[in-house]
Amino acid sequence: MLFKTELTEVSTMEELDKIVKALSAKGIDATTKTVDLMSGGLLENRRSSGTFGMNAEVRFVYKIYVKRAELEPAKSVLATI
Repeated sequence: MLFKTELTEVSTMEELDKIVKALSAKGIDATTKTVDLMSGGLLENRRSSGTFGMNAEVRFVYKIYVKRAELEPAKSVLATI
């Protein structure tokens, strides 16, 4: 993500939605990325189904990015949530 930096990462869609809406209300544009923790790497042919004892509800990690210039205002919005 060119000229963007990671603000935070969350594990539920509800948290993601809440943060993005709060940032948007303050005029801060946020970009998100979803990472699947149970999928294999780029060169791996077989996909893993997880490991023993792994919480299936935490399969995805949602990363939130903002412009570098807006990082400090975004952190202050995040602190109020």
